Amino acid sequence: MAYLALSLSLVLFVLLIRVLGIVPRVKAIASATREALLVMRSSELAEEEKEAQIQKAALVMFGAAATVLFRIALTFALPAGLILAGTCDNVLYSAAGLVEAAGNWLFIALASVAMIGAFVIFK
Repeated sequence: MAYLALSLSLVLFVLLIRVLGIVPRVKAIASATREALLVMRSSELAEEEKEAQIQKAALVMFGAAATVLFRIALTFALPAGLILAGTCDNVLYSAAGLVEAAGNWLFIALASVAMIGAFVIFK
C-alpha cells in the first residue's frame, strides 16, 4: 500500500506542476528580468526613466515570485499530505513501511524513469 501512496503522490506532484502553471510563470519572471536588463542597458532612456521602469518591473517580478512560491509550496504540500494521511494511526501503512518503500532501489529507479517520461510527454 505504501508503494501505491508514493506512486499516487508522484502523479499528483506532476499534475500539480502542470495544472498550477508553475513553469510558464517562472518563464514569465525570467522574461521580465531580461526586459529589465535591456532597460538598464538602454542608452536612449534618461536615468529617471530607467529607474521608474525598473521599479515597476521589480514590483511585477516580486508579485510573480510570490505567487510562484505559493504554487510550489502547494505542489509539495498536497502530495506530502496524501502520503502522511495514510500513516495516521497506521491505518494504511506504517511510517517505517513508507520509509522502506521509498528507499527501495527498484522503486526509486522506476519512479525516476516515470517522472522523466511524464515531464517529456507533458512538455
